[in-house]
Amino acid sequence: MFQSRRPSARNFSVAVYLYQPGDGGLDRVAILLANHLLRRGVPVELWMTRTDGACAHLIDPALTIRHVPTVGGTRRLSMIAQFPALATMVRRHRPDILYSAGNQSNMLVALATLGTATQAVSRISNPIVRPGQHGPSAWMRLKRFRAIAWLSDLTIVMGEHDRALLAQSGDARLLPRPTVTRAMEQACSGRAPRRPGDPWRLLMVGRLAGQKDQAMALTALGQLRHHDWRLTIAGQGPLRADLERQCVALGIADRVDFAGFVCDPDRLAALMGQTDLLLQPSRWEGLCATLIEAMACGADVVATDSTPNIRPLLAAGGQHPVTPVGDAGAFARAIERSMTRPAPAAMRAVAIRDHSVDRALDRYLRAFEGLAGSRVRQPIPSPALS
Repeated sequence: MFQSRRPSARNFSVAVYLYQPGDGGLDRVAILLANHLLRRGVPVELWMTRTDGACAHLIDPALTIRHVPTVGGTRRLSMIAQFPALATMVRRHRPDILYSAGNQSNMLVALATLGTATQAVSRISNPIVRPGQHGPSAWMRLKRFRAIAWLSDLTIVMGEHDRALLAQSGDARLLPRPTVTRAMEQACSGRAPRRPGDPWRLLMVGRLAGQKDQAMALTALGQLRHHDWRLTIAGQGPLRADLERQCVALGIADRVDFAGFVCDPDRLAALMGQTDLLLQPSRWEGLCATLIEAMACGADVVATDSTPNIRPLLAAGGQHPVTPVGDAGAFARAIERSMTRPAPAAMRAVAIRDHSVDRALDRYLRAFEGLAGSRVRQPIPSPALS
């Protein structure tokens, strides 16, 4: 049954549902959360469909992992088909809280806990309404998110904009994103100042896919060939060959290094610590951890208006305002201005302070404690507490 391999100091239990430990930010957050709860004495388990993936090495070996069976198919269809199995697991193991890693699993987790004493926690990991989305599609998407929030006992959002959209749909709380690690702080303190005459060191981090829109950023950089810069692209995905061909066509191939997916957080922190400017050209995001990571490592940021949630963060950090999604000309101008007007280090530090991993995850823990304490205890106690 539901057990922890360490002595329990808490009177509630948590199951973290994660489809697989992939290369996305939501996967990392879910694993970090499970690890943190374990260290804090909470009986916690990871419930996963697959255990292989880019972030699998981050899982604490002491964590109990349970397999959630499915029938296969695409990830979305596979998750839909998991409902009977997940609902059965909830009733068999009876965790006090079932946490969903992100948008795709929020409805699954909320429905699997209906009619039980287990409380569902959903986490918004991408915009509720995407930039540029209007009309019936935007209305339907908002209605779906509000329905999920209404079914969930707690919805974790990443910005005031999202919280306002869900204000009438249950308990929606803004919690910091657990992002800033000790390695990032060390990368920042160990930064070598940029010397006059050195090339500008630019970085993009993210899956090479349409959402991240690296192609637009490359077009912008093609307009800045008169500046001395070098770009590293950290990520893997289906568009790599297209992006490499674009670099050749733009005449910038000799300035761009495709580094592949960087799965080691310490290595990524070191890379950011050597970066002057992070480029974030996404079409949509939830909050985007790489912005926080880069500022934590001492780099400045140029970003598109991929979500209203990043506007306060960039303003607090003294960064250039967001540019319109897909506008290469505006993105190029923002890069050029950021090269000449770096932000004060103190502003960056204040902006990301609440996003340190331990501080942010303790906020999650306190939210879970309050949630578990708000409901009358079930007549049959959770096996985790027996």
